[in-house]
Amino acid sequence: MGCLLRIVVTAASLWVADHLLEGIRFDPPQFTADAQTNYLLALAIAAVILGVLNAVVRPTLLLLSMPITCATLGLFVLVVNGFMLVILSWLPLGFRVSDIIAAIVGGLIVAMVSFLLNRIVPG
Repeated sequence: MGCLLRIVVTAASLWVADHLLEGIRFDPPQFTADAQTNYLLALAIAAVILGVLNAVVRPTLLLLSMPITCATLGLFVLVVNGFMLVILSWLPLGFRVSDIIAAIVGGLIVAMVSFLLNRIVPG
Protein backbone atom coordinates (compact mmCIF):
# COMPACT_ATOMS: atom_id res chain seq x y z
CA MET A 1 0.00 0.00 0.00
CA GLY A 2 2.89 2.37 0.72
CA CYS A 3 4.28 1.99 -2.78
CA LEU A 4 0.91 2.85 -4.30
CA LEU A 5 0.65 5.94 -2.10
CA ARG A 6 4.10 7.07 -3.22
CA ILE A 7 3.06 6.70 -6.86
CA VAL A 8 -0.09 8.75 -6.24
CA VAL A 9 1.89 11.44 -4.40
CA THR A 10 4.50 11.66 -7.17
CA ALA A 11 1.80 11.74 -9.85
CA ALA A 12 0.03 14.54 -7.98
CA SER A 13 3.26 16.52 -7.73
CA LEU A 14 3.87 16.10 -11.47
CA TRP A 15 0.31 17.27 -12.08
CA VAL A 16 0.89 20.39 -9.96
CA ALA A 17 4.12 21.16 -11.83
CA ASP A 18 2.28 20.73 -15.14
CA HIS A 19 -0.42 23.19 -14.11
CA LEU A 20 1.83 25.79 -12.45
CA LEU A 21 4.61 26.08 -15.03
CA GLU A 22 4.32 26.97 -18.69
CA GLY A 23 7.66 25.32 -19.37
CA ILE A 24 6.39 21.89 -18.35
CA ARG A 25 3.71 20.25 -20.49
CA PHE A 26 2.16 16.85 -20.15
CA ASP A 27 0.41 15.64 -23.31
CA PRO A 28 0.10 11.88 -22.92
CA PRO A 29 0.02 9.46 -25.85
CA GLN A 30 -3.20 7.71 -26.78
CA PHE A 31 -3.50 4.58 -24.62
CA THR A 32 -7.29 4.36 -24.52
CA ALA A 33 -10.23 6.18 -26.10
CA ASP A 34 -10.89 8.27 -22.98
CA ALA A 35 -8.66 11.35 -22.66
CA GLN A 36 -8.99 11.54 -18.87
CA THR A 37 -7.97 7.90 -18.49
CA ASN A 38 -4.98 8.51 -20.80
CA TYR A 39 -3.88 11.44 -18.68
CA LEU A 40 -4.14 9.56 -15.37
CA LEU A 41 -2.49 6.43 -16.74
CA ALA A 42 0.38 8.41 -18.24
CA LEU A 43 0.80 10.34 -14.97
CA ALA A 44 1.00 7.07 -13.05
CA ILE A 45 3.56 5.64 -15.50
CA ALA A 46 5.60 8.86 -15.33
CA ALA A 47 5.48 8.72 -11.51
CA VAL A 48 6.75 5.14 -11.49
CA ILE A 49 9.54 5.95 -13.93
CA LEU A 50 10.51 9.08 -11.96
CA GLY A 51 10.66 6.95 -8.82
CA VAL A 52 12.96 4.46 -10.55
CA LEU A 53 15.14 7.31 -11.86
CA ASN A 54 15.35 8.79 -8.37
CA ALA A 55 16.31 5.42 -6.95
CA VAL A 56 18.88 4.45 -9.59
CA VAL A 57 20.28 7.49 -11.42
CA ARG A 58 19.96 10.27 -8.82
CA PRO A 59 22.36 8.77 -6.23
CA THR A 60 25.04 8.41 -8.90
CA LEU A 61 24.56 12.00 -10.04
CA LEU A 62 24.63 13.25 -6.45
CA LEU A 63 27.86 11.37 -5.80
CA LEU A 64 29.51 12.67 -8.97
CA SER A 65 28.39 16.24 -8.27
CA MET A 66 29.44 16.20 -4.61
CA PRO A 67 32.23 18.82 -5.00
CA ILE A 68 29.99 21.35 -6.76
CA THR A 69 27.14 20.58 -4.34
CA CYS A 70 29.42 21.36 -1.41
CA ALA A 71 30.71 24.50 -3.12
CA THR A 72 27.15 25.76 -3.67
CA LEU A 73 26.08 24.76 -0.15
CA GLY A 74 23.64 22.17 -1.49
CA LEU A 75 21.89 24.33 -4.08
CA PHE A 76 23.20 22.17 -6.92
CA VAL A 77 20.80 19.44 -5.76
CA LEU A 78 18.06 21.57 -7.37
CA VAL A 79 19.86 21.18 -10.70
CA VAL A 80 20.07 17.42 -10.19
CA ASN A 81 16.32 17.31 -9.43
CA GLY A 82 15.66 19.31 -12.58
CA PHE A 83 17.84 16.96 -14.58
CA MET A 84 15.68 14.06 -13.39
CA LEU A 85 12.71 15.80 -15.03
CA VAL A 86 14.75 16.33 -18.20
CA ILE A 87 15.58 12.62 -18.31
CA LEU A 88 11.88 11.87 -17.81
CA SER A 89 11.05 14.16 -20.74
CA TRP A 90 13.35 12.14 -23.01
CA LEU A 91 10.99 9.16 -22.70
CA PRO A 92 7.93 8.89 -25.00
CA LEU A 93 5.35 9.63 -22.29
CA GLY A 94 4.27 13.06 -23.47
CA PHE A 95 6.06 14.83 -20.59
CA ARG A 96 7.94 17.84 -22.01
CA VAL A 97 10.30 20.33 -20.38
CA SER A 98 11.07 23.44 -22.42
CA ASP A 99 14.37 24.54 -20.84
CA ILE A 100 16.68 24.01 -17.89
CA ILE A 101 15.12 26.81 -15.82
CA ALA A 102 11.67 25.21 -16.15
CA ALA A 103 13.25 21.88 -15.21
CA ILE A 104 14.89 23.31 -12.07
CA VAL A 105 11.73 25.13 -10.96
CA GLY A 106 9.67 22.04 -11.82
CA GLY A 107 12.02 19.87 -9.78
CA LEU A 108 11.60 22.28 -6.87
CA ILE A 109 7.81 22.17 -7.21
CA VAL A 110 7.76 18.37 -7.44
CA ALA A 111 10.00 18.10 -4.37
CA MET A 112 7.94 20.59 -2.32
CA VAL A 113 4.56 19.11 -3.23
CA SER A 114 5.82 15.57 -2.63
CA PHE A 115 7.21 16.61 0.75
CA LEU A 116 3.94 18.28 1.78
CA LEU A 117 1.76 15.40 0.57
CA ASN A 118 3.99 12.84 2.27
CA ARG A 119 3.51 14.78 5.53
CA ILE A 120 -0.27 14.83 5.07
CA VAL A 121 -0.83 11.28 3.82
CA PRO A 122 -0.44 8.68 6.56
CA GLY A 123 2.03 5.82 6.07
